[in-house]
Amino acid sequence: MSGPLRSKQGCWTCRLRKKKCDEGRPLCALCTSLSITCYGYGPRPDWMDNGEREKAVANGIKEIVKHTSRRKITTQLSSRQQDHVIRIAPNPSNVPLGSSSSGAISNRQHDTPPPSDHGSSQEGGIQEVQDASNVTFPLQDDDQAVPASVFSIPVDETNLLMHFLDDLFPLQFPLYKPSALEGGRGWLLPLVLRVKPLYHAALTFGAYYRTVALPTISQSSRVAAKIERGKHFEICIKSLNQFAKHSCPYRKLGIVTTVVQLTFYELFTGDGDTWQPHLRAAMGMYKRGNEGSLEDIGLVEKSRRILFEDHPITEYEPETTEEVATFRFVFGCIIWLDILSSIMAGTAPHLLPYHSRAITLNSHNKLQDIMGCKDGVILLLGRLAAIYGQKGQASQHATFDCSQLEQIVDEMSQEIQCGLTQGALENINISSAISAPSFNTMLDPPTLVTHMFLHMASIYLHLLVQGFQHLILLDKTTSEAMTMLRTQTSTNLLPSLVCPLFFIGCVARQEDKQFFRSVFSSPPLLDPLLKHRGRILPILEDIWNKRATILGFGWEGCVELTKNLLLI
Repeated sequence: MSGPLRSKQGCWTCRLRKKKCDEGRPLCALCTSLSITCYGYGPRPDWMDNGEREKAVANGIKEIVKHTSRRKITTQLSSRQQDHVIRIAPNPSNVPLGSSSSGAISNRQHDTPPPSDHGSSQEGGIQEVQDASNVTFPLQDDDQAVPASVFSIPVDETNLLMHFLDDLFPLQFPLYKPSALEGGRGWLLPLVLRVKPLYHAALTFGAYYRTVALPTISQSSRVAAKIERGKHFEICIKSLNQFAKHSCPYRKLGIVTTVVQLTFYELFTGDGDTWQPHLRAAMGMYKRGNEGSLEDIGLVEKSRRILFEDHPITEYEPETTEEVATFRFVFGCIIWLDILSSIMAGTAPHLLPYHSRAITLNSHNKLQDIMGCKDGVILLLGRLAAIYGQKGQASQHATFDCSQLEQIVDEMSQEIQCGLTQGALENINISSAISAPSFNTMLDPPTLVTHMFLHMASIYLHLLVQGFQHLILLDKTTSEAMTMLRTQTSTNLLPSLVCPLFFIGCVARQEDKQFFRSVFSSPPLLDPLLKHRGRILPILEDIWNKRATILGFGWEGCVELTKNLLLI
C-alpha cells in the first residue's frame, strides 16, 4: 500500500503520484523534468474523483514517464537552475531593444508575447522565463547568437503538436503544398508557438487524434487523452475570451487562424452545427480586417504593401514571407469556407462583395493553392449560391424577376461550358454527343479537380433552376464525370472532391449509385477522425428516395438535409 502524501500543498500531479513536490511556480521541477503535465495548485481537478477517471490519468502519466528518456532528475534540475535566465544575443547593429531597425523582426520579438504567458498555474504548455528585464547579457559572437526566447515544451505536448502538424492539418487541406520558395508550410509552426489560443487549439486537435486514430494505445491512455483534450480546449476558449477583452493587434492574425481551426475541430468531432458560430466569427474578422489598412490585424508596413500591390513573396526576408503567407492562406481559406457553407445552407455568401476583390486574375491570392480548384470556378460557385439565396429572399417578398434570372442562368451556363472546353481541359477531347469523353493523357490534380468542380457547377445550376426534373439534360455531364472518376481519379485525390462527389451523387443514375455507396462508406473518405463525413451517404440515400417518390422535389429539399454540413 502506498504511503501518505508527502505534501498537502504540492501540485496535483505530484499529489496524485504521491511524490515530494518542490512547489515551483508556475510548474514544479519534478513534473517538468519528467515531461509530464503539471496540473498546478489551483482548485482540485474534476477528474480527481477517486474513481475511473483518476485512475486513467494516473496510468497515462505512468506511461509517459516510462517512455520518457531516463536522464537523471538531479542533472535536469541543475541544468534548469543554470539556464533559468533566457540568454538573448545582442543586436548586431547595437540598436537598443526599444528601437526598431528591422520592421517585422523587432515587432514580432518585442510586441507579441508568446503563448507561454498563461497566467494560470494549471494551464501548462510552453514555458518561458518572463522576468529577464534586469539581466545583463554577456557578449556573444554572431554565430553563437540564440533566438530572443528559448522554449521548453513537455514531451507529451510535443507529441500532440506533431499530430496536429503532420496528421490533422493535411487532412484539412490535402492539396495544400506550397513551394519551398514561398516557405512551404513554415509559417504554421512559429504562428502556433507564438499565439497561445492557437497553440492549445493545436494540442486539442492532437489529443483528439490520439483518442481516435491510435487503436493500439490502452484504454486508460485513451481516457487520459480525452481529459487532456478537454483541458486544452478550455484553455483555448479562455484565451480567446481574454483576447476579446484585451485586444493586441500583433496577435489578431493568429487569432483568426485559431477561429478557423476551431471551425474544423467542431466540424470533425461533432454531428451538428457547432462549427457555424466559429465560421461566422471568422467571417466577421475577415470583414473588419479588409475594411481597414490591414494594420488593425497586426501586419507590418512591408507586409501590407506586398498584399496591397499583390507582389510575390519569394524576394523578402523570412519574417515578412511568413506573415504574408499566413494572411493569404487564412483569408483565402475563409473565402472557400464561406462559399462552401453558403451552397449547403441555401444562402448567399456572407463575403460575396469581397470575393472578386480578393481573388483576381493573375493574383497571388490563389484558392487553387489551398484547395486545388482554379479560382474562377470557385468564385462561380459563390455567384450561383448568391443567385439561389437572392431568389429565396425575392420570392418571399414577391419581387422575383424570372426574366432576369433566365438571363443570368444563360450567361452562367455558357461560362461553365467555356470552362469545360477550354484552358484547363486541353488534354480532354469532349465530343458534342452524349458519349463518354476520351482522355489523351492523365490529368494533373489541379486540372482534374477543377474539371470535377465545373461538373458540380453544371449540376448545381440545373438543380437551382429545375430541381430534379429533366435529369436527362444532365446525361452528358454525369457520363463525363463518372468516366473521370472511374478512370482518372486516384484514391488519394478523393478527399479533395467531397463536394463534387456529393453533387454528382445527387443526380446519379441507378447504375452509378453503388459507386457512391462504396466511395462514401470506405477509406479514405470514411475516416474515424472526420465524423461529419459519416452523414453524407445517409443524406444521399434520402435524396435518392425523395427524388423518386416526391413530385417536384428540388434543391430546397436538399438544403433542409445539408444546411448543417460542410462538404470537406
